[in-house]
Amino acid sequence: MVRQVEDEIGVINMTIGAAHAGVRAMCATSGGGFALMSEGLGLSAQAEIPVVVIDCMRAGPSTGVPTKTEQGDLWQMLGAAFGDYPKVIAAPLDIADCFTLIPEIFNVVDRFQCPGIVLADLLLAEGRLSVDPKVLDFYPEIDRGELMISNGVGEHEPYKRYKITESGVSPRVIPGVEGYTHVVSSDEHDEDGVLISDMFTNVKKRRAMMEKRMRKEQGIAAMVPPPELRGPADADVTLIGWGSTYGVIDEACEMLREAGISANHLPIRWLVPLHGDAIVELLKTARHTIIVENNFSGQFARYLRSETSFVPNGNIRKYDGEPFMPHHIVEAVREQLEGETTLSIPEHEVMV
Repeated sequence: MVRQVEDEIGVINMTIGAAHAGVRAMCATSGGGFALMSEGLGLSAQAEIPVVVIDCMRAGPSTGVPTKTEQGDLWQMLGAAFGDYPKVIAAPLDIADCFTLIPEIFNVVDRFQCPGIVLADLLLAEGRLSVDPKVLDFYPEIDRGELMISNGVGEHEPYKRYKITESGVSPRVIPGVEGYTHVVSSDEHDEDGVLISDMFTNVKKRRAMMEKRMRKEQGIAAMVPPPELRGPADADVTLIGWGSTYGVIDEACEMLREAGISANHLPIRWLVPLHGDAIVELLKTARHTIIVENNFSGQFARYLRSETSFVPNGNIRKYDGEPFMPHHIVEAVREQLEGETTLSIPEHEVMV
């Protein structure tokens, strides 16, 4: 079922309500709408209700250039809502991957009862791609995690919606299943869902519940695959990109190899968890590394550095509202390998 709701605050809360009732629920917006969804995303995390939110990035700030593309919302997603909580963020690599990624991220958020963010952009949302039908799996594996759907009539242990477990994941029952009752709130709570803070806060229960939720990160990291290097391992230049730069970087690598410059490509699909150790291991023998992204400040470069201390040899950035063309990257790689600069900003040709 698809619903058009009056605003993004209503959208995220309706999505959370639907997920709480037991269905898989997701919503979609752009950066400005996501800003209104941020508090609701925190409710999803605190109540441990799995939802998926899609952000199709466009050129900002504010309304910016609403008909153009950019990769400028990464740090907004990293800091969405407030407080610490487990989440998943993935950036589809192309239009076909938008199709295949959704059931994957739903399996993760269902299993770990947390919010998931799909960080796409206008290039993918409004673009076109020829796809091999074999890529489109209409019957993907569905993993609902610790979802209990059978009734609890008869003898059973008292149900604790937020039972403290080693994995951080508690048994989840759809409201209305006979024999089970539970309380859900946006406030911190004990295992039964009862609030622990009024005039005085039970600090032991708060710490235990916080640690329970954050233990999910270990399981999420084990479920999400690390990135893989594409192309020859021993290359003159390694291009690092995330999300929709995938195709254009791949094509640029082919053009560079035809010109006698060996190149490989490290595309990042899962942003949280990042698998920083695996990325550093892949890049430790790279001769010359360049990060390619569609924003002004190098948001992924800053994120990678904050998580791993890795700093590339150079950057290629574009923020005029248009996507990269392969020759933009080829020309930028040439000038950087020749030592002319460490930051290339391709100028987009005006198309009439």
